[in-house]
Amino acid sequence: MRSAVFMALVAASAGSLVQVHEPSMIPNGWRATSEKVSAEGRFPVTVGVKRSNKAALDRIFEEVSNPQSENYLQYPSYEEIGDIVRPSAEHTRIVKEWLSSNGVEVTRVHPHGDYIHAEATVAQLQKMANGEFVTYEHTSGAKIWRLTSGVRVAAEVAAAIDTFAGFHGFPLNPIVVDKKLKEKLQAAGKVDPAVFRKTYNVTAVPKTGKQNIQAIAQFQGQYVDDKDLAEFCTKYDAGSDCKISKYIGKNEQQPGIESMLDTEYIMSLSNTAETWVYSYPNFDFCADLGTFGSDVTGESTFPYSISISYGSQKIDYCSKTITTRLSDDIQKMGTMGITVMISSGDDGSGGETRQGSNGGKLSPSFPASIPTCVAVGSTYWLEGTTGEQQATTQFGSGGGFSYDFPVPSYQGQQVQSYMSNVKKPNSQYATGRGTPDVSTLGESFTVVEGGSAIAVGGTSCSSPSFAGLVTLLNEACIAESGKTLGFANPLFYQNPQMFTDIVKGTNAIGENRAAGWEAIKGWDASTGLGTPNFGLMLGVVKNACKNAARK
Repeated sequence: MRSAVFMALVAASAGSLVQVHEPSMIPNGWRATSEKVSAEGRFPVTVGVKRSNKAALDRIFEEVSNPQSENYLQYPSYEEIGDIVRPSAEHTRIVKEWLSSNGVEVTRVHPHGDYIHAEATVAQLQKMANGEFVTYEHTSGAKIWRLTSGVRVAAEVAAAIDTFAGFHGFPLNPIVVDKKLKEKLQAAGKVDPAVFRKTYNVTAVPKTGKQNIQAIAQFQGQYVDDKDLAEFCTKYDAGSDCKISKYIGKNEQQPGIESMLDTEYIMSLSNTAETWVYSYPNFDFCADLGTFGSDVTGESTFPYSISISYGSQKIDYCSKTITTRLSDDIQKMGTMGITVMISSGDDGSGGETRQGSNGGKLSPSFPASIPTCVAVGSTYWLEGTTGEQQATTQFGSGGGFSYDFPVPSYQGQQVQSYMSNVKKPNSQYATGRGTPDVSTLGESFTVVEGGSAIAVGGTSCSSPSFAGLVTLLNEACIAESGKTLGFANPLFYQNPQMFTDIVKGTNAIGENRAAGWEAIKGWDASTGLGTPNFGLMLGVVKNACKNAARK
């Protein structure tokens, strides 16, 4: 009876549809074809149900993240967070009846009720989203079905959801490595775990024996090969037991350069802490980010340090609603005591990107531009493998100012100082949240992939490496207070002495060499606060966590 009433309400409001997702941005290399789409094709979809008490979560997040707060590191329990954000019974009812009335099978519901996962056919999705699927073909020959005209639903449904995703986004364009370049890469790089530790004064941190999990997220059909991981640790981190403790999602045991880089460095630099891998091979990057947000917060046991090495500097690559929802997801993680590191991008100042041109506008990378994550950029030595470092030159380390998020309070002073002192690029740019926050080495990393040692570069070297250091800092914080660092940017910006300031270089590199952001004294939009001095970081963290335990 209820479903019949619901369908009648939807039919009555059919003339007043509300757009939940704008039409999809079609990345470089993809074109629409006339090839028919099967109505029976199936998609895993995710509905982000509108959360309750956003203002309350904002307040708690600020308090537990700020070392100056009386509630610093005093995280709510998993159950308490669920009680805060759980969607209203009315919104939950509307969403479930909407899915049921369209014959869609619900596969799982988040414990906090804020995500509902389902399986739907092309025919069902066309009806629910009020659009049509099209076959898209990439220049590589790959083909996908996507509904790209935007997602519109009845007003009652729109008021109950933030996102409805899994069928209208595109993969990130693959990095194509030609045969000659691949042959050139078949030699170990100049950076390995021992070199990284020496460079940044990384010392051992005694293990407490308490839970201290870390993780990486892999997308785009990248997988971890256990044999490559074991070989890397045996050769470059003797005595380590490098085994992935848990996979969330599918892992095909096929080597991928990105996944091998991420796991080899986060594990070797963290004293081989327990490591999980979140895996998303669906090739709908923006939707997969939402699934990642649901998965991480979907268990009462979770990692405390997470690295993501993926993103795009193309403006509006992900829809505004997905952008906002993922920011809220990562804020929720911070309120749980999780630190999320994200690579700041490899397209420099971002006027031109792998996903397409921004038409003269400079742009940072999303999701690194989210203000509730730690965005990690890249540096390299001026000469040899010691001494002063500068912003990377082999590629442009992503950085700049967000069009989506305002400048957060924790970096307001630094951004204002930078904009007062730097030579502005002769291009259009935004004035929002600045990235990166920090940097580490990001060129010539030795990675074992497919049984061979090769040299790899990119901010995807920097994020997992920094995340490994955060795991060590968490170990120290646990020893002092029983807590983890959670969202660490306020701590970092309040203690810039923990970092070596990088004052040379620019991210006006390659296709973006005409305009970019310079590295200067203090925080900058090329290298952030600088590179870590782990010894100093350890001292600051121990003191901050000890003080938090006394409050």
